[in-house]
Amino acid sequence: MYTVEEIKEKIGSGQWTRADVDTIIADLKASSKLTSHVGEIYYSSYGVFAYSFRDRVYPMLEICQEAKLLLGPSMEKALIYLALMRLYFCLGFLPKVVEYGLKYAESGYTLRDCLKSVYNTIAATFTDCGLYKEADIYLEKMLDISRLDPCGPEVDFWNSDYMNEFVYYDSKVYVKLGMGDVKGAEQALEGIGRLLACDDISEEGKNFFRLQRECTDLYLRMHKTKDIAAIAEEFNEYMRKMESGELKVDCLNFCIYNFGELLQVMAKVERWEDIIRIGNFIKDAPNFSGSICPVYKVMCQAARRSEKEEIRSQVHKYERMYLEALEKEKENYDELLRLLAKEELRLVNLKDTMKKDPLTGCLNRAAFEKSSRRFVSEHKKGCLAFLDLDYLKEINDSYGHEGGDSYLVCFAENMKQALRLDGALYRYAGDEFLILASAREEEIKRRLHFIVEENPIKFHINGDERNIGFSYGIVAFEEKNGNVAELVKEADRRMYLCKKRNHESILKEAKTK
Repeated sequence: MYTVEEIKEKIGSGQWTRADVDTIIADLKASSKLTSHVGEIYYSSYGVFAYSFRDRVYPMLEICQEAKLLLGPSMEKALIYLALMRLYFCLGFLPKVVEYGLKYAESGYTLRDCLKSVYNTIAATFTDCGLYKEADIYLEKMLDISRLDPCGPEVDFWNSDYMNEFVYYDSKVYVKLGMGDVKGAEQALEGIGRLLACDDISEEGKNFFRLQRECTDLYLRMHKTKDIAAIAEEFNEYMRKMESGELKVDCLNFCIYNFGELLQVMAKVERWEDIIRIGNFIKDAPNFSGSICPVYKVMCQAARRSEKEEIRSQVHKYERMYLEALEKEKENYDELLRLLAKEELRLVNLKDTMKKDPLTGCLNRAAFEKSSRRFVSEHKKGCLAFLDLDYLKEINDSYGHEGGDSYLVCFAENMKQALRLDGALYRYAGDEFLILASAREEEIKRRLHFIVEENPIKFHINGDERNIGFSYGIVAFEEKNGNVAELVKEADRRMYLCKKRNHESILKEAKTK
């Protein structure tokens, strides 16, 4: 398996390929301990995201989901959340982008630079969903983090506070336009202008800002002006510079959706040939993300309406491309639904497993802490019993810990049968068990007395047979006004009184003999 450093080197040097991803996926699937390879999972997922290897998203999603289920709260789990957010972003499945972005942001294990990226991605996702007010909230959070926790001097330009401010202002333009606040969008664009006036930004950085501002300014004016012919011509010239390589856009990533809107402006002024030319460039350019369907849709319209025979003859070709893109998105959606259903089933199974004590199959202490308050509130006349097994240490000493485990399992299985459906049995700790019962205190006391005195649980081991004895204390819910902590405390106290009486009785019998 590639090391983390090897993966980072391949991604950073441009030598990262689909074959590299396939190798890592195969190695991770063969690994018996995914939690030891979180770094490899995270950086491989980042490589899939950064290089838009969408056909490798699904196997990486499965690996991330499996690793997530195995990890408790930790920096490693936070990185898996971040990986999942980026992978779902590749697919354009926005609800999951928000879900895992928020989980990462609120995990308590966030990395400073990634945190801003996460908030911006969440804001962009809300924008795509038309939730502009929500997007605005998360842009403000992103900027707050940048200003409260400024970068050190060693951070390069692409991770600097200037870059974070730029992302904030640029995204703000699109968010404010979505809210119908043209004035707010204009003020955000002015913020980019103020950044360009800063003396300590490199010329490379300023060129980057100018290029993006030109595109964003054009999009803003599309919403302001009635002269759509002028906007169409400006957009056409901007795209010609991009196609010729005059604009250095290697480090930029454009949203196809926004360019699709500008293509629709060109359609209004019947620039059919230019639409075909630009559409062909966008569909093949590596720095456009999102659904290609809006572009193909306008291209179909242009091919049908063009006066040029060579363009009209391509109508069926573009319609086929449009339908294929729609079908591909449907396939992606169906595959995503299968993945989500699989994930949901695994989560259900995991939650069920997490409630159980792995040895006895009883509900565990965590399950008791979670469900006891509701049980007590729903069964006003019920009771809680605290049970403590006798002689477990003696069994361990005589037959080893495997014998002790068998002793516990035998008790739990028989006790669950004896309780029938009137109570829930929890393994609280070691040889201590709790019962939550909807029956009254007298009924549970009668049953436990019968089990201890008249029909004891038989334990067989190595040809020996012995009774499983236990002490118990019972308290009715109303005695402590349903306060679970007080119920456990009082039942524990009564159990010790019972144990003391049992010991005194045993000693008394021994003396009479």
